[in-house]
Amino acid sequence: MRHWAALAIAVVLSAIASAPAGAETITIVAFGDSGVFGSGQGRTPGGVPVADAYPAKLERALRARGWDVSVSNQGVRGATARNAVYTIDRSIPPLTKLTIIQFGSNDRNLLFASAGDIAHSLEEIIRRVRAKGSAVILVRQWPASDGAAFAAVEQSADSFVTWYSDVYDEGKLRPEYDSGDHAHVNAAGTDVIVARAVPDIERLLMHLGSRPTR
Repeated sequence: MRHWAALAIAVVLSAIASAPAGAETITIVAFGDSGVFGSGQGRTPGGVPVADAYPAKLERALRARGWDVSVSNQGVRGATARNAVYTIDRSIPPLTKLTIIQFGSNDRNLLFASAGDIAHSLEEIIRRVRAKGSAVILVRQWPASDGAAFAAVEQSADSFVTWYSDVYDEGKLRPEYDSGDHAHVNAAGTDVIVARAVPDIERLLMHLGSRPTR
């Protein structure tokens, strides 16, 4: 009897030891403003429900491709990079593998912050997120003409992306992706963003050593 019990334990331990690395669910956090949350408020209430915002659709798309991921929507309507520096600990949980950082528009439009000030806030956010052990994707929320001011912060991210470039035309939302308030994308717009995001995220996750589970 003891022999069979010992054998059973050995089999279990062997199975655990041979389990593929990264078998645990990969935690991804989308950290940003109403563009992450899905909709705005006040004068710009358009957008989509949180369940249809791009973090939720991104999770479904990655899972459909075999990735065991959880994408947490940590978007806050009206959020700024300046204030987000102080919310990192409650927004980014331990063991987060990847954080998508998306701030800047509200700093410019609501706080009238300079490009240099916004870049400084983003640099601090990235530094603190990295200190928590997470890789970083930075989403551009500034015009290409400000590229020089953001060059250093772009390079500090693991991946710098322009997922929204296909839904805008000369700084304005294209009509087919406009939810009606001229500031937030509709369902079709979120689909475009997710289609752009999936290959970038897969590429970075594989660079970090993760693989699809099927």
